[in-house]
Amino acid sequence: MYRLLTVAGPTQAGQEDRRPLQLQLNEARRELGRVMACGEDGGDALRARIHEMESVLTERNVRGEALEKQGQLDAAMALYEANVDDMFCGSHPYERLMLVYSQQGALEDAQRVARACLAHAIVDLPETVRARCLAVLQAGLQG
Repeated sequence: MYRLLTVAGPTQAGQEDRRPLQLQLNEARRELGRVMACGEDGGDALRARIHEMESVLTERNVRGEALEKQGQLDAAMALYEANVDDMFCGSHPYERLMLVYSQQGALEDAQRVARACLAHAIVDLPETVRARCLAVLQAGLQG
């Protein structure tokens, strides 16, 4: 029913960080703030890394929209699911997946995405999206 989420960072120097991308991005933003406040070097490298991570998350949504318009729903859903897995803090991938899963009758998947949306989509979550999440979760209780 629930998928396990590995949030551990790199265990050794040079190993890939396997935490969700949004967590890495948040950490890089905090580090940039610290570097700037202390007047240390490294700000340019951190800005570049932040831009790279933001671009990955944004590009998945943009590409997902384009794939939906081309009728490639499975490919679009895979990109949206990647952003859900990476704990994206905006509502777009959650909204799209809830809609699609609800239309397909995949209530458990719609509920999983609704829970993730309420937990992670914290950037200006519109009340309509919050209400949609709650409605999807409520539908599971009635079924």
